[in-house]
Amino acid sequence: MSTQRRWPRPQIRSVLALALVSLTGCGTIKTTGTTRSGTEQLLLTQAWDSALQKVDFRPLTGVPVYLDTTNATAVDQGWIVSSIREAMLAQGVLLRTKPEQAQWVVEARVGAYGTNDKSWLLGISQTTIPPTVTGVPSGTIPELPLIKRNDQQAVAKLALFAYDRSSGQFVWSSGTMLATANTKDVFIGGLGPIHRDSTQDGAEFVGIRLPVPGQPSRNDQEAPSSYGRNASSDPTAIRQLPSGDADSFMP
Repeated sequence: MSTQRRWPRPQIRSVLALALVSLTGCGTIKTTGTTRSGTEQLLLTQAWDSALQKVDFRPLTGVPVYLDTTNATAVDQGWIVSSIREAMLAQGVLLRTKPEQAQWVVEARVGAYGTNDKSWLLGISQTTIPPTVTGVPSGTIPELPLIKRNDQQAVAKLALFAYDRSSGQFVWSSGTMLATANTKDVFIGGLGPIHRDSTQDGAEFVGIRLPVPGQPSRNDQEAPSSYGRNASSDPTAIRQLPSGDADSFMP
């Protein structure tokens, strides 16, 4: 007669626990950083878009136009130049790719495209105690804020004007357009940041959205046309040249 030996349950549990402890696992997360923050890029392009929306290009319709962007230089130049072209086309301007194909030349320039930073602190700022103070240990006292606020503001300034390519006569000016966009980070008693900026609705606390009561989300609002009138919904936004006039400026 054979008998099977059975391990006591406490011993089995000890063996399983030891086996689980002996198992090792490892996971890694790769993070990268860009030269410019996404917030900075959003603020700058939003300020630029807001300034560009104020320009009325309709006086340029009906005449072939060449856009000169030599002086439209900025860190986001690709966005700047492309958005100007989109705004002009959306309002019915007939753009040409070469100056000799156009009757008028529109010159664009950027007067400001950058950010300003400022901070405000209620509490004890970081202080360094020099070793020359007798009886007091040297070192650095960390910042102890009760309330701290960091602000960043983006500023965009642009202007455009047009002249006749053949005679050089001045024909149009947009005037100077200025717009800003901003972001705010608030820390209270060391907690935060409570983040809010002009590119989104409501505020965020450590990544958690805190909507403003009674304010609808931007997704629930009707999105306006990016620049001026919406050419797809307004049949009068695009004006065609008479066939004879248009053909005279063809390459």
